[in-house]
Amino acid sequence: MSETTGILWNDQMDDFSTPGVNNYFGYPPSPANYIRPGKRPMSSMSPLVIFNAKNNKEVLAIGAAGGSQIISAVAGAAFQTLWLNRDVKQAIDLPRLHNQLKPNKVQLYEHNWPKEYIKALLERGHELIVPNSTAVVTAVHRVLNGTIFANSDYRKGSESEPSGY
Repeated sequence: MSETTGILWNDQMDDFSTPGVNNYFGYPPSPANYIRPGKRPMSSMSPLVIFNAKNNKEVLAIGAAGGSQIISAVAGAAFQTLWLNRDVKQAIDLPRLHNQLKPNKVQLYEHNWPKEYIKALLERGHELIVPNSTAVVTAVHRVLNGTIFANSDYRKGSESEPSGY
């Protein structure tokens, strides 16, 4: 927040589409997301807080930064944690993919995907690309015995500590 004006800074206006201009991630503009008076921009922001229905305790708090790739990164890590029972570090560190649908290209975040997966995607006609940027996920997971684990995505870069407030 600006100490002189009290204005809270963010880049929410960047979430709007501009006619004829691809967004920061290279995706084409969406007419449904053009700037109009009183309109909120569509956003990929999708933090999740998941509770245990039996005891109403938080089980997983997870979110990401990374624009258009946030939803697939958060959903993938949450799925790996809650349904496939991976620990939160494994779930976040696994190789990821993303498909924006427009354009219909599968983005492989890492080069370490099993060759049989890549072959299967290519055989199904998918165009594979490695994006210039990636979503970075942060999560806190409470396991059944009450122990709490947390992980901040290694993909974030050179910072040596997790982000947070």
